[in-house]
Amino acid sequence: MRWRTMLLAIAVAATFAIAGFAVATTPRAQAQAAPTGDNGTSSCPSSNAPNELVLSGGTPQTAQLGSAFSNPLQVALANTNGCPVTTNVTGTAVTFSAPSSGPSATFGASGSIALTVGTDATGSASVQMVVADDTAGAFTVTASSAYGSVSFSLTNTAAGIAATITPVPPSVQHASVDGRYLQPLAVRVLDASGNPVIGATVTFSLGSAADAGGGGSASAAGASFDDGTSQASETTNSSGVATSPGMRANAASGPFTATASVQRVTEPARFTLDNRAIKLEAVAPAGPRASTATVATRYAHRLQARVRTASGSPVQGAVVTFTLGSSSAAGASAGSAGAGASFAGGSTVATETTGPRGIATSPRLTANDHSGAWTAQASTGGADAFALFHLHNRAGAPSTITAGVGAVQSTTTGTRFAIPLSVTVSDAHGNPAAGIPVTFRAPSSGSGATFAGGRTTVTVTTNSSGIAIAPATTADNQAGGYVVTANVKDVRQVAFALVNTSA
Repeated sequence: MRWRTMLLAIAVAATFAIAGFAVATTPRAQAQAAPTGDNGTSSCPSSNAPNELVLSGGTPQTAQLGSAFSNPLQVALANTNGCPVTTNVTGTAVTFSAPSSGPSATFGASGSIALTVGTDATGSASVQMVVADDTAGAFTVTASSAYGSVSFSLTNTAAGIAATITPVPPSVQHASVDGRYLQPLAVRVLDASGNPVIGATVTFSLGSAADAGGGGSASAAGASFDDGTSQASETTNSSGVATSPGMRANAASGPFTATASVQRVTEPARFTLDNRAIKLEAVAPAGPRASTATVATRYAHRLQARVRTASGSPVQGAVVTFTLGSSSAAGASAGSAGAGASFAGGSTVATETTGPRGIATSPRLTANDHSGAWTAQASTGGADAFALFHLHNRAGAPSTITAGVGAVQSTTTGTRFAIPLSVTVSDAHGNPAAGIPVTFRAPSSGSGATFAGGRTTVTVTTNSSGIAIAPATTADNQAGGYVVTANVKDVRQVAFALVNTSA
């Protein structure tokens, strides 16, 4: 009897499949097994019409104001008995409705707050493009049909959307005509909750004297960015800050305004800029050695800066600030990081006043313990951004010599050693000593090796990193161990333990 019932069930399912009816397509039908009797046979009716509408996806979810929700709103027709819907439900009307005021959304297909769609052959219906309006908050979208209604829980959020844009100090700057401004423009963009907005596009615009109430003219004061344009777009970082390119004043003197704007914020951030007819320049000391000093010793010359008007006349009584920078400001390599100097008393900043010739002279400066190139600068109010001084701390006398990774190695007689012999020479402060002669010596008899050209002695000069590398080293034809030395005058030598092995 059981096998006859099973055959009947299979035949009914096949009949529904041939007729184009879907089986177990709604979430309710998929989640619940069809009822069965005590003998294990299905108790679902052969004709099962829907009597309810159920949610099948898209709730709850959140979208930014004015943006589309990421998931479609989905519903399906079902029967409360848990059995698959077997009647033809294609084209059953389902109307999706959003609130008419407050937080709401519009449907892309209709451009309004309501949209009617028909179900497919499985009894499912969905809406793809649902766009949040400009009001933040939670709301519900109702889906209604002849078989009931269901609601979707949606939320419009202002998080991550620009609400304010404010200047990052300084918002007031000046530069000399045709000179560079000290700082680029920078703004901070926050959302309605005061959190930084990341990835927002900020447009910086350099105005003219007309914007500052100067009336404007063909020769009005203004500026341009590094690419020569008066407008630039930059993106906010993780702190919500966007920074413009560098900028240079034009040839006209006077105040003007720059602005920064971001989408969805009506009032831009404003900056007050001023082109002033004054210039500042570094007075270069005579000779290249005047700008160098050995580490931990005093520089021979002080820093000097000249202040002049746009016409070239010296400015007396201008206050000039000298600031001693570091190798990072000079763009030096990592090997010379930390090079710099200090004035008497250990300070890196000193203020002096220009004399009758418009020149200000710094106190004496002493190099620190790090070798390498570095930069100092001078600045004054109303002048071109700053004057630069390019200086260099030389390494001291060689103090130590260290063997490289090839200090212990072996090779077959008559063949070349795999790792070149190398040493690093440093001064007493650990700085690499460049231009130092290093003599490599191999035994002249017995087991040994030769350098390029068959020599047993060779002298190599250290490079800018204090490293000297011997020429290719080849084992002679006698097996055994031996020592190759590397020597720097007045510095203890190092040894390389090498072994020639039989072929």
